[in-house]
Amino acid sequence: MKRAVSLLWVCCLAAGLLCRAQDVAPAAAQPGAAPEAAPAPVTPAQPYHNPRRFAESVKHLFSLAAVTSTLPAAALEQIHDWPDEWGRRSSGFAKRAGSLYGQFVIGVAIEDSIKAIDHEDTHFSRLGQGNFFRRTAHVITCTVLAHKPDGSRMVAWSMPANAYGSWAIATLWSPREFRNGASILEWGTAGMGATAGLNFFREFWPDLKSLFRRN
Repeated sequence: MKRAVSLLWVCCLAAGLLCRAQDVAPAAAQPGAAPEAAPAPVTPAQPYHNPRRFAESVKHLFSLAAVTSTLPAAALEQIHDWPDEWGRRSSGFAKRAGSLYGQFVIGVAIEDSIKAIDHEDTHFSRLGQGNFFRRTAHVITCTVLAHKPDGSRMVAWSMPANAYGSWAIATLWSPREFRNGASILEWGTAGMGATAGLNFFREFWPDLKSLFRRN
């Protein structure tokens, strides 16, 4: 389960960096303002239409998400010498980083292609209110369901296609022991878990941030 730990660690790192980047501007605005009030209800996500989808997909390949999805996990795999066939030398790290980045690129291509076909919107919108169980249910729902152009819900086919499809293709250059259905099921499910973990972090990060500020 070393790779599963790596995936969850990378998920938390990416969430922290992305959430921190989003918080910088609001924190600097309105100096001397009163303390933050309780979070206001968040408007449900609206249908997403983006005529520049292809350009943004290409930009995504060289984004912060590409770095956090590649280098930290490659470093952890290097430390644990996983897979051991690649060794602990610099050439082994290059193989691990290249494998993870290739998997990232393939995942983005698969996910965005499906979104272009069925016009699903998987952007996560936090609930921001209610008890823990209600908000956790919201996280799970938003991980497996997407918005259709008319505002209704549909299965988010692009998410499992990314998680399972990218790993299935990555097994082509991975050691032979991973080229089987059980491996694809295991690590594809780990990828889905990482997506859910990222959404969970996005949902509860503002609450954690407010606790830190009080302290």
